Parts: sequence; C-alpha cells; structure tokens
Amino acid sequence: MSLLVMVTLIPIAALSGVYKIDVYTLFYSRGTIMHEIFINLRLPRIVLALLLGGSLSWSGAIMQGLFRNPIVDPGLAGITAGASLFAGVGIVFGHFLPFLSSMWSLVVFSFFGSLVTGFSILFLARQNGKSEVYNLLLIGIAVNAICYSAIGLLSYIANDAQLRNLSFWNLGSLGGANWNSIGHFGPFLILPIFFSPFLYRKFNAFSLGEPQAFHLGISVESLKNLSLVLIGISVGAAVSLTGTINFVGIVVPHMVRLLIGQDYKFLLPITYILGGSLLLLSDTISRTILAPTEIPVGIITALIGAPFFLFILYQNRKGKI
Repeated sequence: MSLLVMVTLIPIAALSGVYKIDVYTLFYSRGTIMHEIFINLRLPRIVLALLLGGSLSWSGAIMQGLFRNPIVDPGLAGITAGASLFAGVGIVFGHFLPFLSSMWSLVVFSFFGSLVTGFSILFLARQNGKSEVYNLLLIGIAVNAICYSAIGLLSYIANDAQLRNLSFWNLGSLGGANWNSIGHFGPFLILPIFFSPFLYRKFNAFSLGEPQAFHLGISVESLKNLSLVLIGISVGAAVSLTGTINFVGIVVPHMVRLLIGQDYKFLLPITYILGGSLLLLSDTISRTILAPTEIPVGIITALIGAPFFLFILYQNRKGKI
C-alpha cells in the first residue's frame, strides 16, 4: 500500500509545475528544454524529497521508540538546531570566512554542525558510562534553546539579504536539489534502509522496557549510541541540504503505528516510504499552488503536520496512546 502511494505520487510530481510536461516529452523528446527541465530540475528534486522525507520519518520512528513517546521527533535531540545554527553562522559571517564563500561549503559546514551537536549531546548525557534517556531528552531541549537563541541573535545582526537567506533556510526548501548534492549526501540519507534489518528486533525488545531488553540479551547502551549516531548523520544530511523541515518526523511514524502496530520489522520500512511520499506531496504543493512563486516546503509540512500533532495530544490526553 505504501509503495502504491509513492508510485502514484511520482508521476504527478514529475508532470506538475510551472512548465507542463507530458509523458511523450519524458520518453521521446530528448534534448528539448522540457526534457532538460525534467532531468536536471524535477527528477533530482523528486529523488531528494523521497530520500529526505524517508530519512526524517525513519529518524522520528527511532526517536519515538528510544524515548517511548509518540510526540518526540529528531528536532528534540538538538541535531536540527545545531545544523541550522552552523548554517546561520555561514550565512551571516561567510564574507569573513573564505572557506564558506560557496553554497556547497555552507552545506558541508551545516552537516558538520549537526555531527558536532549530536556527539556533544551524547557526551553530555553520559553518567557512569551510561546515557539515560531522560538526560538525552533534557540536554537536547537545552541545546535546542541555546541554538535557536543564537540563531535569533544572528537574525538580529544580519542585513536584509542575509535575513532572507536565514528565513528561507529555517523554513526549508528543496529548490536547490541537484545530482551533485544527491551524489555526495544521498548515501547518508539511505543509511536507515541498510540498518533497519539489524535494528528491528532490538527495538521490538526495547519497546518492552530497558530492563526487559537487557535480560533478552540486548546491549541497551550500544543501541542508544548507534541510534543517535544514525539519527545525527541522516538528519544532519537532510537539514544541511534543505534547511529545517518540521513535523515529518512526528506525523508519519505515529500514523504508521496507528495503521500497522508496533512491530519495527514493518514499521521502519513503511515509515521510510510514506515519509518520502509525504514530503514529495508537500514539495509538489509548495511549487505549484502559487506558481511561479514557490512556498517553502516547511510551511506546507507544518500546515499538514500541526493539526495531526494536536490530534496526537488530544488522543494522549484521553489515554488512547
């Protein structure tokens, strides 16, 4: 079913946009402007949306399993905020730092920021050689607050052009998608697919509780560390390429849990596929609803995700989650 949704959305996204492209152009009009638009603009954007949405959703599923909380997403780990802060530093102070003179350097710098933030949180959360889940959550919230305060300061001292870039980055966009960026960062977004077969049994045991997982032979600390490293890498790559895109990591994992239950053998791959589909749908709406003007995709995901988030809170209050 999830694959059917994705397969249905791909041709819709490919044919929709400012320039209308028909099926004949895709297959029989090579060398034309429309064919070039499809190959070099729309197709990389579709691929990036699928990989990025899948990665964010998969990370959200892992975070929710790790904290055993349906309203947790990768942003609470502070990784998104760290990547955004480093990107903001690059935007505002790039003219003083020669190594940040290009957009590609900014992407790499943002990715580096996400890794620094993720590993710092892991280090700070350790007590007596163990990282308690509540420590990770509290430190992640604190890091979020610090990073976004710093981003607010950067916004205050930025000029008009820099402020526009900061705003666009913090709202998220797939407008910069190209084969070069996918080639360099795509492998980090595909990592969850390869690790899912090795993680699902451990998370099924972990969902019973840490003591029970330990008695079932699961190395709980190794599972936490590996999970946060994978989240840091995949979310860092996502944020560095497109900026902040919220709610995908909350909405999709929870929706999949409601549909198929808690078995991570199916939860992780279906979450990845539906996450990519949701972001592809959101991106298609963002670039067509007010064409030729493009709305930041983060606005669309927030409009879709915020009502669902309120629904989760309502269900949680009634004790149904």
